[in-house]
Amino acid sequence: MAEFKAVRTSHAQTPGELNRVYRLVTDDIIKCISAGGLTLSAIHAVILLPHAQVVRQTVAEHVIKDLSKLMRTGSRFQADATRENAVAGVAARLAPLGPVRTGMIDGGEALGMRVTLPYVILGPVASDTIDALVNKWELPAVTPL
Repeated sequence: MAEFKAVRTSHAQTPGELNRVYRLVTDDIIKCISAGGLTLSAIHAVILLPHAQVVRQTVAEHVIKDLSKLMRTGSRFQADATRENAVAGVAARLAPLGPVRTGMIDGGEALGMRVTLPYVILGPVASDTIDALVNKWELPAVTPL
């Protein structure tokens, strides 16, 4: 079973935002094991972190959702460092739950925007970790790599 979440890189920067992503993922893991009494052999989570960058003055406003918000943030949330911080932060926050892998899909450039799709894959989540989540036990701390 794989659960998918999408969170913009600009919404995965602060400790509070990373905790929100963690809660979304752990809530989905708990839902997976309580889905109709099924026994699942493995649970994974895939977190997609869309990242948009304005690359020219004229952008197709009618095509791009929340363009005005993106333009107002300026280079702050469009920088490559924002993307890298989001991936590293989500991966580190999810590391206590199981093995984590990261990567990125280059979406290319069109309509004045460049889009990349970094991702974090968690899993499989161990059964003792699932038990800890369900029973609200404390998970062991993991030092990020």
